[in-house]
Amino acid sequence: MSMQATENKKRTSNQPPVKRLIWPSAIYLIIMTQIPFLITIYYSFQDWNLMRPDQGVVFTGLANFKNILTSSSFYQVFGNTVLLTTAVLVICFLLGFAFALLMNRNFFGKGIVRTIFITPFFVMPTVSAIVWKTLMYNPNFGMSSYFAHVFGKAPIDWLSAHPLLSIILIVSWMWTPFFMLILLAGLQSLPAELIEAAQLDGANKMGQFIHVTIPHLFRYIEVVLLLGLMFILQVFGEIYVTTAGGPGYASTNLSFLVYRIGFQNWDIGEASAVGVLTVILTIIMMLFMFRLLRRMFREEQS
Repeated sequence: MSMQATENKKRTSNQPPVKRLIWPSAIYLIIMTQIPFLITIYYSFQDWNLMRPDQGVVFTGLANFKNILTSSSFYQVFGNTVLLTTAVLVICFLLGFAFALLMNRNFFGKGIVRTIFITPFFVMPTVSAIVWKTLMYNPNFGMSSYFAHVFGKAPIDWLSAHPLLSIILIVSWMWTPFFMLILLAGLQSLPAELIEAAQLDGANKMGQFIHVTIPHLFRYIEVVLLLGLMFILQVFGEIYVTTAGGPGYASTNLSFLVYRIGFQNWDIGEASAVGVLTVILTIIMMLFMFRLLRRMFREEQS
């Protein structure tokens, strides 16, 4: 019995301390994410306006959520958020997939082209917004004005006439390289044996792409859409620099609404409530997206 206990102790001591190594990261993650979120939930039930320090912090229950959900502007902002997120995800996925397929081929100057493609992802959001605002959207000397004159049309002030579309184009330009890199990694991890087996079975190029490449990329598609959804829902800098959420609430998403309520109206309670609702929306969209993807994947497998 003692011999067996000694052997078990030696076996345990020889195993790598995986759990002990994970604990520091887990503790740091809890402190940096979960504790602030719990504080946000706490303040979402409080009436706290920084412009009225005489009133202090007063518990109001669900009053903040009721005020937000009964506001007409909230549903406009909610629609903007869903439209912005969905449009950017679709555009980035389609363009990223197309560029990944291109970069998976061998051609002269491949390294230079790949560097050009991924450059927008390394530009800060505020810098990207300034570049697009001045060089692309400016109705006096921007590229849009130049092409309007070339085709004999009147220049359009895109940020005033089409504010949400302007934001969608900026964010899509920034995040397409990220989608391309993840999907390209998936394409390059595809074993050549699978393609050869499909060729021996008589599958043409389209059949290989649908029945071999797409199922292999399913996990990569899940990852890129999950990360893209999380980051795109948090778009802020592009809106702040270009349209400031206007005109009115035409280009305001939920993240920017938190800023407008919390740092323009100084209402910490309602801003915290919007933050909680944003987290709930993110979880709902993630569940819906994964259920849709898994259903499509099961149909493809069958």
